[in-house]
Amino acid sequence: MFRALIASTALGLMALPAFAGPEAEAVIEGAAKHISDPQKGRETLRQSMDLDTVANFTLGKYARRVTDQERSRFADAFETYLLSSFEDQREKFRDAEITVTGSKDRTPTDSIVVTRVVRPGEAPQTVRWRVIEKNGDWRVVDVEVLGLWLAIEQRAQIAAIMDRPRATIDDAIDALNS
Repeated sequence: MFRALIASTALGLMALPAFAGPEAEAVIEGAAKHISDPQKGRETLRQSMDLDTVANFTLGKYARRVTDQERSRFADAFETYLLSSFEDQREKFRDAEITVTGSKDRTPTDSIVVTRVVRPGEAPQTVRWRVIEKNGDWRVVDVEVLGLWLAIEQRAQIAAIMDRPRATIDDAIDALNS
């Protein structure tokens, strides 16, 4: 449940501009308006996240050990998992207020954007978004909530599954589907 909350917090707010600057706040606020809408929220997620990069990162060392077909099946299951987590938590974002509080460029194509998320009746949270530029577009590749980076956490969980004797990519996919 905690992972689903982290994932859903991350997923609903992911539309970032071509650089981490003043426009970032306006884009994130625009995305926040669509979080509770079943169609717009899902589309915002798909457009703003580099799902293939995140799925490949989540596979870690196993990304090189599986076939292209297996990697594709894993990426599809991973996207379904993230979208389902978002759907499960969507109502929590109905009246959320999201404010960009700053950013730090790690490299010219890799930035961390910091936001403050306030939901009615809850303590404010700091959410950090790792965004990378690829082919001229900035995309979210990870999000940190409550000190945990989603993609890093998922990578550890998938590694724990795949490290088991006789484990296959189907075991990892089954874990995402359950």
